[in-house]
Amino acid sequence: MSYFKPIKSFFIIILLILTVDSAYSQIYLGMKAGARMNWLNYEEFNSEDYSRAPFYGFNAGFSSAFKVQKRFLLQFDVLYAQNGKNIMGIEDPVLENNARYHYINTPIVYKLDFIEAIGKRTFKWHIGVGPNVDFWLGGNGKLKSVELLEENIDELEYRVRFGDFPADPEDKTLYFSDANRVQLGLIVSTGLILEPAPGQVFQLDFMYLWGHSNIAKEEGRYSNVIGYRDNLDASFQSFQITVSYLYDFINKGKKEKKNYYENK
Repeated sequence: MSYFKPIKSFFIIILLILTVDSAYSQIYLGMKAGARMNWLNYEEFNSEDYSRAPFYGFNAGFSSAFKVQKRFLLQFDVLYAQNGKNIMGIEDPVLENNARYHYINTPIVYKLDFIEAIGKRTFKWHIGVGPNVDFWLGGNGKLKSVELLEENIDELEYRVRFGDFPADPEDKTLYFSDANRVQLGLIVSTGLILEPAPGQVFQLDFMYLWGHSNIAKEEGRYSNVIGYRDNLDASFQSFQITVSYLYDFINKGKKEKKNYYENK
């Protein structure tokens, strides 16, 4: 697969972010971190021979927000994120494949805010939608199988490499010859906003990520295992909860800072 089209689309979106109308003069910068649960949506999964379980990981990194209208905000993050899978054997009850994949995650979410009242107190919440671009950096995992036990190996700790299977492969390595390292998806989100002081924001997000791109069409090959191939002809789906702190850098130093969501 050519990487140029998704990368071109990604940089067009970045340019749109950078050209947000400066009349609103609100750019928030900060940090974000959270927990995520993901699973794989396979093109074909052999449920007679294998079972699967969700993977639990985390993400953390840099967050930014740009006000584009009174109640509309564009949020762009650059995060380190973990995806993975847990596969168990049925025909081979010894088989376990627990993999962890490392990503740079760049969600871009367009948000609309609302104000609600409970008694005399008001609170803010939002809904959002937007594209997601993931860059697959690599990964590692642990594999158990009957074949490995026959070689007196209780557990194989392997690392992921991209490229064709070589004539002289590295030990404890999983090779993907046709990996899709730039993966696209769609994000839907909702959450709560707290403003402890003007220009400061704590945000709690609940996000569902629908992955569109399949990870690898060709099965991965292990350097130490012949009878088992790694199937990643699938796309990631995930649910995540994140907390972020953002600060208004444009209006810093002023006695009165603008609110994060100004929807009066």
